[in-house]
Amino acid sequence: MQQIKIYFCDFWKEHNFENDFFVNILKDKYDLVLEKKNPDFVICSCYGNEHRKFKCPKIFYTGENITPDFNIYDYAIGFDYINFQQRYLRVPIYFFLEKIRKTPAKVVQLEKRDFCSFLYSNGIYADKIRVNFFKQLSKYKKIDSSGKLLNNTGKRIKDKIEYLSKFKFTIAFENSSSEGYTTEKITDAFLANTIPIYWGNPLIAEEFNPKSFICISNFQSLEDAIKKIIEIDNNDQLYLEMINAPKIIKKTNYNKDIIDFFENIFSNKGKILRKDNNPGWDNNGKFYLYSPFRRGIYKKIRSLLH
Repeated sequence: MQQIKIYFCDFWKEHNFENDFFVNILKDKYDLVLEKKNPDFVICSCYGNEHRKFKCPKIFYTGENITPDFNIYDYAIGFDYINFQQRYLRVPIYFFLEKIRKTPAKVVQLEKRDFCSFLYSNGIYADKIRVNFFKQLSKYKKIDSSGKLLNNTGKRIKDKIEYLSKFKFTIAFENSSSEGYTTEKITDAFLANTIPIYWGNPLIAEEFNPKSFICISNFQSLEDAIKKIIEIDNNDQLYLEMINAPKIIKKTNYNKDIIDFFENIFSNKGKILRKDNNPGWDNNGKFYLYSPFRRGIYKKIRSLLH
């Protein structure tokens, strides 16, 4: 088994090498060793600039709505629909979360379900349409909000899927709208056997059956979308047709795609494809001060300029 020395950086705080999704997928094919001093490859995300310290090939991964910069990274995995030779792979984040949330919630009888859920904490870094829609639909019936944002139940939820399963509908709005940007919002609703009211990826119908959810983008206005929701809410036959419709249109073997993607990368060990191999600058063109030596140069340049 080929040994590959890898270092992970710029991920979220809770990231763990032993439980990393790429490691779990690749460990049967490669002997992956965590190595910071002299890694063969760096896998990095978007929450820092530590990757700038390394000159080896860099593989960028993002679960955020960020388009990878191939001047900075050699390879990337993200949301965008990009064809860039063998340097890019599209894997939406819901794939990784589905591997964790495998078990659908128990089906709650229709007559025992409440109207609609709203479960969010982010009210700042998100499009205003989400809150506006919540307020407009709330004029029809109460929407249970049990997250930090607009909480009206006093609850804090431990099991998201179980909680969502208690409602007929779930507001499943992304933070922003961009082609390919599909997170767990819609798949969590499907796992909970509730109907997603979705806004986000304008190409969502290429992945999921439009007969299985309510897509806000298909309507001329929020008012028109709400009229349709009210119609379905008051017609059990329409509701059951939608809740029982097949969910997925395009089935993709992401496991195989990921293995093939990394196999190509590892077979070209040491090959640098990015244009910017200078670790002294960050993504915004600012000097990245990670060493006393570079810090001293920067101060000297500033003294000459001012």
